Amino acid sequence: MKPFPLSRRRLLAGTALSALGHAALAPLAAHAQNAYPSRAVRATVPYPAGGMSDVSSRAIFERLSRELGQPVVIDNRAGAASTLASNWFASQPADGYSLYAAPVSIVINPILQGNVQYDARRDFVPISMMLNSPFVLHVSPSLGVKNMAELLSLLRANPDKYAIGTSGVGSINHLAAEYFMRAMNLKLTVAHYRGGSPAAQDMMAGVIQLMFSAANEAAPLIRAGRTRGIAVTTLQRLPILPDLPTVEQAAGVKGFEAVFWLALMAPAKTPEPVLARLRQGMQAVGADKALADHLAKQGVALKTSTPAEVLAAMDRDEKLWGDIIRAQGIKE
Repeated sequence: MKPFPLSRRRLLAGTALSALGHAALAPLAAHAQNAYPSRAVRATVPYPAGGMSDVSSRAIFERLSRELGQPVVIDNRAGAASTLASNWFASQPADGYSLYAAPVSIVINPILQGNVQYDARRDFVPISMMLNSPFVLHVSPSLGVKNMAELLSLLRANPDKYAIGTSGVGSINHLAAEYFMRAMNLKLTVAHYRGGSPAAQDMMAGVIQLMFSAANEAAPLIRAGRTRGIAVTTLQRLPILPDLPTVEQAAGVKGFEAVFWLALMAPAKTPEPVLARLRQGMQAVGADKALADHLAKQGVALKTSTPAEVLAAMDRDEKLWGDIIRAQGIKE
């Protein structure tokens, strides 16, 4: 048998070494992927420390840190109705060590403010929903109504006589108020406040007559008899206020829904193995019944999802709230 020519022997030897090299490198590549994260992860929350969005986010990120095996450090960057944080986050490294608790306003603010420095679909990649925070329509006891039918009858009989409060121009509860008035064909004065608490105080005093408040803010007032609950803005009743019907049930308006949400996002071009690890971690977070129960008692619904569901929520709310903003000429 003739020996192979030298060049062919070198080629075979090189091929064998290459195969051995790839075989040796494969576990290293897998290890590199599985090693994420190897240090603390920073999560940006676009609201001040101590508020409900911050407190709920911290509970979710603490649970995620247990799944990842590394701390998740919260970075509060409040300002410009979350646009400050969104603008800043758009330029962060796409390495998996920067995460964003992105709010629904990520798709509203470009319409409402008209000048932002990010593109929600180009600059960010969705990982999972985090939570939903519903609203409650409640009224001043001095209004003398007990349910939706009585409320609508009174408001329709007295156009422009009563006022509905908001926590600020362009807030979700402001947009919910505009949505409600349009869906029910109502004429009300819209009174804007700097936050939900002063608006609620004026409602209890009878200065304004109704408003949509976050469930965690409305529930104690309703239980204490300081306001009267009328309906919730989700498609299902809330565990925190089980006796209140949904707006859809109470008023017969099909599909009426107004919720504030947060979704977990990363910078665009974050490596797929990293995104897969984060998606896996969030699914485990979403299956934690103790965490879900804890948040539900605060009026917040733990909600995890696929990236496609995040994109669907962005599309839905961009159209719903964008149409209302444009129709009413709302500017922040």
